[in-house]
Parts: sequence; structure tokens; C-alpha cells
Amino acid sequence: MAIRGLRHRLLRHAWVLLIALLLPVIAPRLPVGASLTSAAPSAQVLNAVIEGAPADETAPAGPALTVMAPAGATVESLATSYARNPAAIIWANGFGSGVEPQAGSPVLLPPGPGALVPVQSGESPSQFAAGLGIDPTVLLAYNVLQEDAPLAGGSYLQVPLADAPQGSLNPAAFIPTAAGIPEVPPSHGGDSFPYGECTYYVATRRSITWSGNAGEWWENARWSRPEGEIPVAGAVVIFEGPGYSYDGHVAFVDSVNADGSFVVSEMNYDGWGVVDQRTVEAHDPSIVGFIY
Repeated sequence: MAIRGLRHRLLRHAWVLLIALLLPVIAPRLPVGASLTSAAPSAQVLNAVIEGAPADETAPAGPALTVMAPAGATVESLATSYARNPAAIIWANGFGSGVEPQAGSPVLLPPGPGALVPVQSGESPSQFAAGLGIDPTVLLAYNVLQEDAPLAGGSYLQVPLADAPQGSLNPAAFIPTAAGIPEVPPSHGGDSFPYGECTYYVATRRSITWSGNAGEWWENARWSRPEGEIPVAGAVVIFEGPGYSYDGHVAFVDSVNADGSFVVSEMNYDGWGVVDQRTVEAHDPSIVGFIY
């Protein structure tokens, strides 16, 4: 049964309105606008980074709803029943990989498709909304929030696709962790590359469906996987330049830090067949990009 009480939800989350009225004017972060595009040239490849959204992709299906999940309900079945976006539902409720709604539990159904925007360290939801120039109550339609408390840097909140700054992440390409941090959905790896090489190690951490030396992965992967410039846990990062083989180098992104630096695991950086872990700065000039 749908709980359509918009007034009830606004009263329940009155802190958003009260704090928003007290906030000083905060400059918007980035311009919004544009289409769901990525480095991938194939129409069959899911776009991971938002560079704009056509109007027909941003129109809401109706007001946000909170429904009680019936027995056997899935994210897909709820999305179909209420004409909602499945990825937006997953992120609004923090459903991790393979998690489905529990019977009798409340599930927030956002009005339309969303986009993922990083939170600055110590920023509260109302400050986050003011920084984007959106009404704080909009966040309640796209995220299950309990209080207007400071959020951890490196976490993300979902906003309407129409309000997404350029460079936001497409929720359909990632899954949420418990801390609200996106990661690439896990996949089974193999040993389809020569042992001891960087490509071998990465292929054991996730499914690699393309071939070639490390330096060729950026071009070869774009026909089957989305690519971008934002580090996300579970992604493959490609390096080229001083300190790396003339064939390039690839590593697996284990985690992303609040300052934008990220931790990688890799092989054949410290020596042939040697596995190591290190932290890479966010703006390291040797980074070619990330395969999601």
C-alpha cells in the first residue's frame, strides 16, 4: 500500500526546511545540464558519467512514494508496478549487490531517475542541497535520510537527474556500499592473461572481456564497458608515462579516500609477479582513466 502522505513526510523531516531557512547563501557547485554520455562509442554500453540529461529522460513519473514491500517484491517489480527508475530505487534505499526489499519493509520510490553527487567532508544534507541550488526537501524524495548531520567525505547523495552537475555518476552503473560510496558491481575474474603481468592480476579481480596490453585497454574496453575519469572502487585504472612500462600499466581500485586519492592493488609494479598495494593521488598525471 502506497503511503502518499507528502504532508506527513514533510513534517517528519521538518529539520530540512528549518535548517535551510537558516543557511546563508552558498554558491552553486557546478553548472547543470546536458546528456548521459561517456567515452564509450557503443549505444549498448551503459554510460557511467553524466555530462547532461535530455528533458525526456529527467521527467518525473509522479511524486515520491513510500510503499510497503509485499512478499516476493523485487526492485524491478516495484519499478515496473509504479513506473519508477530501478537504479534510483536502489540508491535511495541503499540496496547493495543482490539485496532486495524485505516483505513488509518501507521502500522509497523516487519520482524519476537520479544522479550521484559527491558530498564534501563534514557537509550536512541541507548544506549539500544549498550548494547545488536545490530545495532540501528534494533530497528526501531521492534518499532515505534520518537527520541533518555532517556526512562523510567520499560518500554520495542522489539528486534528480535534471539537477545533476556535469561529472555526476549514473547510479545504474554502480552499487552503493553501506557508507553511501559507489563501487563497480563485482564480477568473476579469471587468468586469461600471462602470469606475472599487471593485466593478469587485474583479470583475477574482475571479469575482463577484452584483450591487449595494458596500454591498449582504454581503447579495447570502451566497446563493452563504460569509462570515465572518476575513481570508483572496483574499477580498473590505466597508467601511462614515466615510471611505467612502455606497454602501459593497469591496477585494480580497492577503495577511494575522502580527498580523492585512491588505493590500488597491482602486479608487476614492484617486480614481475609481485603483488603490492599503494595510494595514488587524485591528480596523478600518469592516469589515463578508469574502466568501470
